Amino acid sequence: MAESPSEFLTADLTQNLRIIEEMNQTADLKRRKLTFHHKTIILLYLDTITDKESIELHIIGPINKQVSESIENTLSTKQFSIMTTYKDISVSLTEGNTVLLMEDCNIAYSIPTLTDEKRAINESLNEKVTMGSHDGFVESASANISLLRKRLRTPEFKVEYQKYGTLSNVEVAICYLESKVDPTVLHTIKSRLEKINDDDLIMSRQIQEALEDYPYSPFPQSLRTERPDRAAFNLLNGNTVIFLEHEPSALITPISFYSFLRSPEDYNSRWFVNFFYYSLRILAFILSVTLPAFYIAVNAYHSAILPVSTFYTLKLSVLNVPFHPFVEAAMMQIVLELLKEASVRLPSAVAQTIGTVGAIVIGSAIVQTNFISNTMVVVIAITAVSSFVIPIGEMSTTMRLMSFPLIFLAAMFGFIGIAFGLMVYTTHLVKLTSAGKAYVEAPKIFQQFLNKQPKQGKG
Repeated sequence: MAESPSEFLTADLTQNLRIIEEMNQTADLKRRKLTFHHKTIILLYLDTITDKESIELHIIGPINKQVSESIENTLSTKQFSIMTTYKDISVSLTEGNTVLLMEDCNIAYSIPTLTDEKRAINESLNEKVTMGSHDGFVESASANISLLRKRLRTPEFKVEYQKYGTLSNVEVAICYLESKVDPTVLHTIKSRLEKINDDDLIMSRQIQEALEDYPYSPFPQSLRTERPDRAAFNLLNGNTVIFLEHEPSALITPISFYSFLRSPEDYNSRWFVNFFYYSLRILAFILSVTLPAFYIAVNAYHSAILPVSTFYTLKLSVLNVPFHPFVEAAMMQIVLELLKEASVRLPSAVAQTIGTVGAIVIGSAIVQTNFISNTMVVVIAITAVSSFVIPIGEMSTTMRLMSFPLIFLAAMFGFIGIAFGLMVYTTHLVKLTSAGKAYVEAPKIFQQFLNKQPKQGKG
């Protein structure tokens, strides 16, 4: 639909200025009046997001010198664009540009003057390593892409920009290696991003929801990372990296379940050290999900499988506890989550105190009052430590939440309930996909074995 004439600039500078100021009634909108070859020029900009030094150096200085007869040649040292509508001018102002209006002229010039204030590149706080790079993403998408280009110096590294959100108008960058990415998967990602029409797109979680095949699954289907080396490695594997402006992290999709168990440190270690820690994380995943449920099933239904000495030790520890093992486990899991939330929300100096109080004071008091058995405290401690071994915090939270249904099933049906719950989890994992690709695949060594074709006999 064509725009109405009232939406276009006119040759009347006073009218143009009045309409623009009515559309942008904000205290940080500033204007500057200049003269260029006996014609009045008005500069408009938002004082809070523009670089005043850049305005003085690249706009006001050349105009005052009047080195050329035309304004285009005067601004030739600075990139600019021409606009003809009031709406385009309003959007340009909010992007940090300076708008130049001239007397007896029905066009406006937009000059980029966005202030270049950004945080220094420091180590990631949530994904620390002892071996490997110590740089992390910041709140600038262009700075984050430059960190990837330093690692992938190839023309096959492609970047595409797109803006989403009617009100937020946030820029999203899609990065991939042209020779590695699957074109079908890339098309799927782009088509899903195009469906984003939120008026307030400000968080990467909204992009995650648009990309997920199963939004109600507890398992994350895209990996959020603050480490450039992890993002670069996934680009080499054919994955796509997505940046949202003003967020210091990258979204990697499609992703597999195994990627959440890998740390960038693994690729800087020898193969047997890498294999040991990877196996340890798999064991930690199993313990975190099943250990509380296993303890409840043994204590409530299957204590006969234990050796006699272990059986008596277990029964003595729960002899004076008035609650069912299910209530014990639920109480301790909730206390653990409360302590974790408290340590995250409080300042770092106080958070360390909360951890000490929770481990010593609360733990000892609960055992001494016979609310919880010593064995249950040990089980929950092992469960908590196992969940914190996982390098990605989002998967660590999922693991702790997955233990609750198994605890309930173990309290109701014992080992049969655990087996049923694990069967449901396994079926769900096998069914999951990320951007159309399988979430759980056979390891490469098994894939190579399965893909081998029998040799044809000579006939």
